Amino acid sequence: MKISIAGTGKIVEEVLKMLQHEFAGRIEVTGIFSREKSVEHAIDLCQAYAPTGFVYTDYARMLQEAEADFVYIANANHVHYQYALQAIESGHNVIIEKPIAVDRVETDALFDAAVQRCVYCLPAFSLLYMPLFRQLTDLLPQLGTIRMVNGCYSQYSSRYDRYLKGEITPVFDPEQAGGCLRDLNIYNLCFTIGLFGPPRTIQYARNLGWNGVDISGTLLMQYPTSVVSMGAAKDSDGLSFACIQGEKGYIEIKGSVSVLQEFTLHLRGQEPQTYKADPSRHRLSYEFEEFWRLIEDRPNCNIIIPYVTRVAQEIAIALERMSEK
Repeated sequence: MKISIAGTGKIVEEVLKMLQHEFAGRIEVTGIFSREKSVEHAIDLCQAYAPTGFVYTDYARMLQEAEADFVYIANANHVHYQYALQAIESGHNVIIEKPIAVDRVETDALFDAAVQRCVYCLPAFSLLYMPLFRQLTDLLPQLGTIRMVNGCYSQYSSRYDRYLKGEITPVFDPEQAGGCLRDLNIYNLCFTIGLFGPPRTIQYARNLGWNGVDISGTLLMQYPTSVVSMGAAKDSDGLSFACIQGEKGYIEIKGSVSVLQEFTLHLRGQEPQTYKADPSRHRLSYEFEEFWRLIEDRPNCNIIIPYVTRVAQEIAIALERMSEK
């Protein structure tokens, strides 16, 4: 499998390291697109992790010249749509980092374009591909009727001090689809919708920064038998966790649900049972395993891929519903 990449941010370097370690000989990076100001960093990335690839500052040229089964879109949120659409229209399969696009209209347009071109448009919601998440899903019925879900993902941003001094980077720019909801709380949204489907109602209480961007906030979602409260913060540190409470017990998750390294099942009258992820596997490796299987035409992808795509569409609808309030 061959991929090209649009972007040079932190997630790109993390993916490149993972591919080199876990997919050497199976996945080859053929090109990295970079803006002019980041080209030296792109060259460093290529030399370190993709020595057979090329750096491009012309995206159209990369799409034309770099042989690729997939184009991985991992640049700023507000340009995901235009970069993904250009790749799709050139006949490429695409993998898109979260969020797929800034709203439901763009998300639906990308999926429609992919259908018309007979290519894949796949969300990179890594949580949904993890075996441990599927194991958690399978154990949920043991909790009985779910009554409450709560959690938080707090991560003081490395760019927040600069923001307080008046410098706006993309993650704190509402014009570039920045903010805590689309950067951190979207993982909580993915976790919740991935487990329980779309909520009946959804609200977002948020703290706003000086330029109107949300810097922390809490999602409140109502389901037929339960209520969900999930917070996230880029302006402060705190505990990251989640807890799913049912009438027969609860599931405890330590740490952010975005990485899901382990969880513990507590059933009334029984000893707690802890389930852990494979420590030898990178959390991002499972999604790329599925993408590779698609190219290899492995049949089990017919189960995971439609599910992940449906969740991505439901997340886009939820974001739209919150933006209307």
